[in-house]
Amino acid sequence: MARFMGDSFLIMANKLHNSEVGIFTSINGEKTILDQLVNDINEYGSNAVNIRLRSKSTKLSSLIIVSDEDFEIKEKIMAREILNESLLANIPILCINWGMYLFNSFFGGGDPILMKDHHQHNGENFKHPVFISPGGKLSYTIGGSGWVTIPSEHKFGLSHKELSSKLISTVYSEDMILHGIELPGKNWVVGVQWQAHKIDDNPKGFDNLLRYISDIPKI
Repeated sequence: MARFMGDSFLIMANKLHNSEVGIFTSINGEKTILDQLVNDINEYGSNAVNIRLRSKSTKLSSLIIVSDEDFEIKEKIMAREILNESLLANIPILCINWGMYLFNSFFGGGDPILMKDHHQHNGENFKHPVFISPGGKLSYTIGGSGWVTIPSEHKFGLSHKELSSKLISTVYSEDMILHGIELPGKNWVVGVQWQAHKIDDNPKGFDNLLRYISDIPKI
């Protein structure tokens, strides 16, 4: 009996300590992204929850909004509702690729612009240098600032012209295309253009973004 009660207590304790990381992504062709994030987040000691399948009783400890393609109209409406709910709950939020564009538009920013054919972002090996500004949430989480080469394969992007007046840019390239934006203030709410969910393709320290969002809360 004591053995059974001990096992039950351990199971309950593990459930209490585990973070429920909510993931929202496009329904079209995004199963690979979802599977990869679930595996990585589980390795960091947390549980990943598909927002579309979660029960109403599930309380999220953090949120990831990610897609390698534009969201459909219905998905944008759903994502905005989830983003608003998460902002009110003051939980960490990481918006990746088209998730960053949605994050910007949520705060009144403009739509992403189409990159020109000769744009350096789609050059050889799909990599190029960006500058990470010191003092921001992204530099703090990644663990460094300055120039670094990141993977970059995208047809759209944001400039300061499209950036919401309520957000700040903390990662950008030489031609001032934005690769990282943040919501000022205490709460950890950031957006990145690069595919942060593909941690094997990213520079050292960039996996800290997923580690942070998967961090087990202290209770």
